[in-house]
Amino acid sequence: LLVINKPPSLPVHACGQYAIHTVLGQLRYNHDRHGLRVLHRLDRTTSGVLMFAKNYETDLEFKKTLKNGNWSKEYVCMVEGEFPDEEIECNEPIDVLVVTMGIQCVRQDGKTAHSRFKKIWSDGKRSVLSVSITTGRTHQIRVHAQYLGFPIVGDQIYNSTAWGITKGKNAEYGKPYDQLCKDIRAAHCSSNWHETVDPQYEAKMERMANEELVPEPADLQIQDRPTYDPICLNCNVIKKEVPAGHFQLYLHCLKYSTDKWSYSTPLPDWAIQPQIVK
Repeated sequence: LLVINKPPSLPVHACGQYAIHTVLGQLRYNHDRHGLRVLHRLDRTTSGVLMFAKNYETDLEFKKTLKNGNWSKEYVCMVEGEFPDEEIECNEPIDVLVVTMGIQCVRQDGKTAHSRFKKIWSDGKRSVLSVSITTGRTHQIRVHAQYLGFPIVGDQIYNSTAWGITKGKNAEYGKPYDQLCKDIRAAHCSSNWHETVDPQYEAKMERMANEELVPEPADLQIQDRPTYDPICLNCNVIKKEVPAGHFQLYLHCLKYSTDKWSYSTPLPDWAIQPQIVK
């Protein structure tokens, strides 16, 4: 086994525009780790225990362990609101809402899912919770936290009014599933992040075609050149800056155990209760 403490913001696999800047990419290029088999996954913005098998035999043994249910997984998360003192168990079934985006929701015709939430501490506005799961559905903790009315801080998908005024609490969306699906898709479609071309770019190209632009002097020094290529389309775009909040979800895989081994990480900084100075 190879076990790491995954940082937030890195996807596990290559996806979209992520190739080298993935967990597997960094292990391959910086640590010469090849042929690793991913045993479970964490979302890009989730941190914590992440495990890989170095060979086929270990991969097979791990899958048998999962199938037999001889495992336990513990998380820690920060949610909005003052969570109750008592432990709360959520057994609501989960299934896909937007297939193309992998977005889930509570549905009575969904797959069984079981999560237990217990408060560690709270400042009255936010609460840090210990979470244990006995099923591993996609986005399970995020969806169950949303259902209970305590969405996870930093969750750009499930902590949103696109799910309705109460952000999907008790699976009450105030709209039919078809409309909910359209609203969620619209809120998270990739076109929201498309770069737009500099409106002056086409005018520059037209002037160049008409030979109205003066060629640069042959003796122009490199330090006097523009910082971008004035005729390159990719250099003439208005980029949208991704807010810092999109890189971290306040959800951390703290411990993964079976009857043969157990791996854990320290608590992330945000999960440690601040000391009150009197």
